[in-house]
Amino acid sequence: MNDGALFPNWSSVLQRRAHLLHQQISAMQRLVRDSGGGEEMIERACERYYRLLDEIYEKDMPIARALDYSDLLLHLDGAGLQTESPRLSLVTGIMGDVRKQVGAMIKTLVSSFHEAIELPREFEFGLSSFAKGSLYLGFSLPEPDAGYKVLTGDPLFEASRQALSILGTVTERVNEPNAFDLIRHEFADPKLRDAALSAVGQLAPSGRRGVSLLEIGGRALRPGAWRTLTPQTRLQVREWLDRPVLSEEVIELCGRVRAIDLDLRRFDLRRIDGGNLPDLRCIYPANFDAPAKKWLDATMTVRGQVETYQGAARLLQVQTVTENVAAESN
Repeated sequence: MNDGALFPNWSSVLQRRAHLLHQQISAMQRLVRDSGGGEEMIERACERYYRLLDEIYEKDMPIARALDYSDLLLHLDGAGLQTESPRLSLVTGIMGDVRKQVGAMIKTLVSSFHEAIELPREFEFGLSSFAKGSLYLGFSLPEPDAGYKVLTGDPLFEASRQALSILGTVTERVNEPNAFDLIRHEFADPKLRDAALSAVGQLAPSGRRGVSLLEIGGRALRPGAWRTLTPQTRLQVREWLDRPVLSEEVIELCGRVRAIDLDLRRFDLRRIDGGNLPDLRCIYPANFDAPAKKWLDATMTVRGQVETYQGAARLLQVQTVTENVAAESN
């Protein structure tokens, strides 16, 4: 980017560039006055420098601040953004997607030791920057404030940083040859892998909002080039998510359905009989769409193909589901 000893961030680079332009403008003004020129001649002589200054202050500086201060930075482009005033619903929709998908990854990371966790109101990603140039949206990781009691190593705050790191790694790999094999190798835990791919699949543009390109960067991600997501990326990830379980082993378990996602056809099974398994991520087929709407908080017996990690069941492709009425009545 620049000489780190002189310019610690992008904003410093632009500030230095602006200072040089001001010096050039001042020198040009003196030159024109010394040659007998008036204000009109000064304006013409400095016009190019004024345009460069306007571009720095109006366009480049907001983007530089986004690059410098955003833990997660999104750059969006497409027909719906080729305007001075993008639709509010588009911007708020993207912000909602970020909170939902990163929040789901945080819950996945802490679910093994904390049941059905909900993100507290104080735990919010901040909008650290907003810049045009297509559209840049910068998000900052939540920081504990005076109203939130945090213990050392608080799982929510630890998981939030880890979630962004995982998101960065998956988006870095997703467009490479043999992408799924690379992601599977890097994330051996099938539950975490499925949660990360689900988030990327939902964040990738569908093209329906007028957004055809989404690039991801930020301080919480590994340094490097922007990670690019397109509608084609979304389709590819959806294909992987349709066949997530890489095993032929079949098991049957009874537990309570929690945190169901009807769009992704996924739910968490908790309070599993036997007590040795805290939770299990389950994927059900489209023919269960109607009954799945009534599963939340119900005790169910599920059977299907399972993928394990470190000897524990982590991801189950549901074949049959039966509601345990007797357990509900008790």
